[in-house]
Formats: sequence, structure tokens, C-alpha cells
Amino acid sequence: MAKRLAQVAKTEGLQVNEVALEELASRVNGDMRMALNQLQYMSLSMREIKYDDIRQRLLNSSKDEDMSPFTAVQKLFDYNGGNLRMDERFDLSTSDPDLVPLIIQENYINYRPSSVKKDENGVQRMNLIARAADSIANADLINVQIRRYQKWQLFPSSTLQSSIIPAALLHGSRETLEQGERNFNRFGGWLGKNSTMGKNYRLLDDVHVHLLSSLQFNLGRRTLCLEYLSLLLKHMTDPLKTLTKDEAVEKVVEFMDEYSISQEDFESLMAMSKFQGRPNPLDGVPPAVKAALTKAYNKGSKSRVIRSADLITLPGIKKAPKKRVAAMLEPIDDGVVADADVAQNDENNSDAEDLGDGDEEKPKVDIESLSSKGIQLQMESKATGTKRAPAGRGRGGGSRGGGAGAGASSSKRKR
Repeated sequence: MAKRLAQVAKTEGLQVNEVALEELASRVNGDMRMALNQLQYMSLSMREIKYDDIRQRLLNSSKDEDMSPFTAVQKLFDYNGGNLRMDERFDLSTSDPDLVPLIIQENYINYRPSSVKKDENGVQRMNLIARAADSIANADLINVQIRRYQKWQLFPSSTLQSSIIPAALLHGSRETLEQGERNFNRFGGWLGKNSTMGKNYRLLDDVHVHLLSSLQFNLGRRTLCLEYLSLLLKHMTDPLKTLTKDEAVEKVVEFMDEYSISQEDFESLMAMSKFQGRPNPLDGVPPAVKAALTKAYNKGSKSRVIRSADLITLPGIKKAPKKRVAAMLEPIDDGVVADADVAQNDENNSDAEDLGDGDEEKPKVDIESLSSKGIQLQMESKATGTKRAPAGRGRGGGSRGGGAGAGASSSKRKR
């Protein structure tokens, strides 16, 4: 770029020092239009441009430029990065205070420090890496105080510990540590890992609530993840690998019904059990068995009871989450359905008989006992998106009030 600027200056009759053009090309970060604008502006008042003129002009007319975090990290870890002034290092580190520390944390071990000349066994380099790791750990502690307690007066200390000190210790030439790795700074992997962790927490929370609603499990989420997850996977995958198709499908569906594990929970457990370098839990299961399991589960999905999980007390949580419904995957008992129908008919009949008796005391309904038995819901397709209002007290109350008004008006007409 400096050579091209020299050609332009020579064509326009300007005398510009070569060092000054290199400084101009470096300060504009490859922006050719900005470099030409600076030369054109300076040519209006002078015909000979020196290094000090370029530097002073750029300082006076500097504009806020969007510098990518990769460029900032590359300048901090440059072989000659030790020559940067402290204010320049702060400017580079704060160009993106969220991404620059993450990129440094992802790539600092790949740099061979220029300050280490003879290090055959790599001990000096490892000492510098250890010091950089301690500095990054201290920055994490400071960031907790900043983000959680709003102590923004600690921001300069965080920038110093997370970016400036690791770059000052390890600036030099970058090298690859694995075969096939590209020799450029990688994006911070913490963001992707944190997103995956949040997703797994949500999936585990759904599975945990379903297990609690089955009344077969009453422990916390941490215990489920550390101690019971492998057992659940064993009971749901081993039969699919060892037994015949019909026996395996029947046994797994029965186990899922007993512990209130839905098809989505089954897929969530399999997704949370995939680790790098470890086999997939479903490896060795024939595709025909997987298809038969899905078909058998979907076939019996309409004959299961839905139980409200709002009354379930979660370990470690004082208040149960609202609007949380867990599928109680058990076959519907004919006696329960018959009792529910009889109760509904009795309630409708009592509503019709008590239209004019508004002052009579109404019997109280034991909500917890009804919730423990379960309420059968009609499962509608997701495409319709309609919701049915539950039959019972709301509809009866409305008809009861309306009937009383109608009875009073008709008695007045007869009089």
C-alpha cells in the first residue's frame, strides 16, 4: 500500500518520505480512501510531507474506526507488540471489551514468546503461560464483581489482567499445536460452550420435572445429572441392543411410562449424553428398532394422563414454576375415567336443579385429590392451535348466575 501511495504522490508532484507513507498505511488499517484523503488535504498547504507531519495530521483528524477484535488481538500479540505504549494497549484491549479477552483466552497458549531466546525444553515458555493463566483467572474474579455488583471502577484492572498482561508475556510468533490446525486466531469457544450448557440445563429441567411428577423420583437436578442419568440411559438403551424388537420396544415404553419420560425427554437424554471421544448411547441399535419404538410410543400417546406439576415442590426451589405441565405417562384407568364422567354428570345435574337456590351452601371440591388422580385431556394437533376451556366450575358458575336471573324475570311476568 505504501508503494502505491508513493506512486500517487509522485504523479501529483508531492515529496513524501517513504517512512511517512509506511506510517500512514499502518495507521489507516488498509483504508486506501482515507489515506488518499489525508494526502490530498495535506497537499493544500505543503508540497513536502515528512513523517512528523503525517503523525500530527493523523492525531488531529483521527476518527473512530471500527476495529475488529481479531485485529486488536493480532496487534497485541505481534512480535513487536512489546513496543506498544500502555495507552495503545488499553485502546486495543477496550476496542471490544467482551470479545478481545475471550479471543486472548482461546489463543494465548499458541504463541511462542519473543522474550524467550533459548528454551530447548520449554520450561520458560510454560512458566510464562502459567503466569498468563493466573492473570486471566484473576480477571474472571474481577469480572464477577463488575457484572454482578456493578463495580465498574474495577474495569481498568479487569482489562489489565485479562488482555494486557497475557499479551505482554506471550507476544511473539504464533504456532499450531495440533496437526491440521490453521495458523490464525480462533474465535472464543466459551460462547458456544456456554450456549450448549444453557440448552442442556433447560432440557435437564424438563426431564427433572417429569420425573418428579411420576412420583418415582424425588431428588434434585444435580443428583439426577451426576448419579441417575447413566442408569436411565442403561434401562432405555440396553434392551434395544440385546432383546428382540417387540420385547425391547414393549419394555422400554413400559419403563418410560413408569417414570413419566416423554419422547422429547428420551431425545434430550440422548443428546446430553454425547461427549467427544465417547460412543453414542444409541450406537448398535438397528434403525428398525428405533422406528418401532417411536411408532409404539406415538400409538399410545393419546391414552395417557396429563398431570399438573404446579403442586410439586422442587428441591432447592421455594415456589414451584407456574404454568408447568408434566406428562404422566401411565395408561388411563377405566375406573378413574368413569368416576370423572359420573362426577361431571352429577355436577351438571346439580347446576340444573340449583338455578333458583343461590343462597344454598355449595360443597367444597378437593382440588389436590382430583389433581392426584389426573385429568384426561383431548390431545389436539399443533396445526389447529386451539385451546379448550376446561369444563366444570367456570361454566357451571356462569349458567348458575344466568339461570337465577332468568327465573326471577319469568316470575315477574307471571305476576
